[in-house]
Amino acid sequence: MFLITNILALQTLWGGCAALYFSSTHQRTGAPTISRVLSSILFVTALIVAAFLLKEQYNIWAVVFSIITMIMMNFILITLVGAHENRALRLIAYGTLINFALSLIGGVYVG
Repeated sequence: MFLITNILALQTLWGGCAALYFSSTHQRTGAPTISRVLSSILFVTALIVAAFLLKEQYNIWAVVFSIITMIMMNFILITLVGAHENRALRLIAYGTLINFALSLIGGVYVG
């Protein structure tokens, strides 16, 4: 159960970070940019959902630290994958698979 909530929290944050990336005019994909307001709402919603998922099993400081770490990792990941892939759907798919693999090898475990 703990691994499932960790994976869900990481994938939720991946979606929020991807929304922020696709709202930037400096993105390298051919996808049209989305509204900054919509992407900000999606990012904040992802933060809240991830915090809710993680607070059931960790204390607040561990939740804050893990969320900050996951956000930094996701922004680095989307930048690196985005530099090599110019299709938006493939970028999301590759990032999802990499995040899932990282979470299975213990990249999300805080406890």
